[in-house]
Amino acid sequence: MLNCKLIRACAFTLLFGMSTLAQARISIEPFATVSSKKEIKPNKAGKKTASGGAASETEVVKQRTTYGVRGSLGFFSLMKLQAGIGTNELITTSKTSQAVDDYGEIDYQKDLDMDTSTPDKEVKLTETQRKGTAVLVIDPGFWIFILRAKAGVVATQREMTKEVVGEPAVKFVSPITYKPTLGGGAGIKLSSSTFFMAEYSLFLYKFPKKAPFEREVTVSFGVSL
Repeated sequence: MLNCKLIRACAFTLLFGMSTLAQARISIEPFATVSSKKEIKPNKAGKKTASGGAASETEVVKQRTTYGVRGSLGFFSLMKLQAGIGTNELITTSKTSQAVDDYGEIDYQKDLDMDTSTPDKEVKLTETQRKGTAVLVIDPGFWIFILRAKAGVVATQREMTKEVVGEPAVKFVSPITYKPTLGGGAGIKLSSSTFFMAEYSLFLYKFPKKAPFEREVTVSFGVSL
């Protein structure tokens, strides 16, 4: 009798698990992300602002646009496990004396063989970032509207190419780094199986410090299968 009850309980558990998996929904979302990083650079002595006053620092904002695709596996209509890949490219030109890695991870003199003995010499830097994300997403829906909260990890590999006139190009590929990310967003259901999302996220690349960080604005179009 006990064995029969145990068999029935196992069968019920298996059927319930299969039913739950059957209710799980898969979503595919092509996305575009614009990320920005603000830098504060000190000015040279005597430099004036546009208004004519003395300036001690200059605010510089760098932006990167990442394109990619991500997929989600959702359970119970609320929670999703989401993974995605994307890539972006940024080209900058500056004097060798002013060329500094945005994230403090790459030593240009050592890794890119940058000669700073001529500080006014121009250098062209091409950076390609390949990003992979794994996040836990909560997507409560209200009628045709969707709210989103998420937290997870971003894996980033960076490829840098240095070009200086009269010198051979130098390429450096960084190790993969892992940093936490969190954010939220809102969207609208276009139909029972399609939706549009807009999200705001923080990329905490100096964790556990809260700052500095990179801000990201993402738009995506999703299809649920």
